[in-house]
Amino acid sequence: MPLEKSEAIILKTFNWSESSRAVHFFTEKFGRMPLMDRAGRSVKSKRGRLLPFARMEITFYVSEKESTGYLSDSDLIELFSFEKEGTLGRLAYGSAACELLYRLLPEQEPLPDLYTYLMSYLRYIDRSDRRFLPALFLAFFLRLLSQLGYHPSIEYCVVCGQEVSEFIGEGKTVAFSPERGGIVSPACQKPGEYYIDLTLADHRRLMTLQRASLHEAASIAVGYQEAVRLIDALAKFLSYQADIKSELKSLEFLEKLKGSQLNG
Repeated sequence: MPLEKSEAIILKTFNWSESSRAVHFFTEKFGRMPLMDRAGRSVKSKRGRLLPFARMEITFYVSEKESTGYLSDSDLIELFSFEKEGTLGRLAYGSAACELLYRLLPEQEPLPDLYTYLMSYLRYIDRSDRRFLPALFLAFFLRLLSQLGYHPSIEYCVVCGQEVSEFIGEGKTVAFSPERGGIVSPACQKPGEYYIDLTLADHRRLMTLQRASLHEAASIAVGYQEAVRLIDALAKFLSYQADIKSELKSLEFLEKLKGSQLNG
């Protein structure tokens, strides 16, 4: 079996036996890679310790005959400790990003630009003022959707292509269709279809964050209630467009953060 090396971060782990576990990594060179960590649960393991939210260099064996490779070694490069004020929120937003990647990334498809973007996102989550964490996550969510081909139409009607600015004055809300894939103008709406009514402020926020870099998002304060509405709309969009039937567990962190002052 050939030996490979790559930078990587853990997306999800599963206990396999009393001493071993299956680990899904997002690697820089190979994309999402499931690897067996033999004896990784044992305190006697001599291998480098695997840490969550850590940028590592991993060494692993791959086999043409088996679907899962085997971890050989790991070395820590960078640790995102999330120890600044608002640790719970930082952990939650980091976990949500990793779960989205685990659920959406195909196996063994290299996405080096997305890997680099994730590392930048985790650095901002680790170091930014807690007021800006929701905007950072929303910017990450929107960029991830676009990079994987699920780009929500926020600026134009997804049906007729009319620019939203041309009909946005016709009401106090904008209709967002998770099933159709974006904003739907009043003329294109159909009775009985499901729409999420976004306030004009919510729509402007989505447009801003869809265009924003992480550096720009790290200066935008989004309150708890606004974050809940926007993340819920994107999660419903994702459930239709990516055919994800079950709830994204880590997005439940929003309920846990309610009233905690982590979102300003």
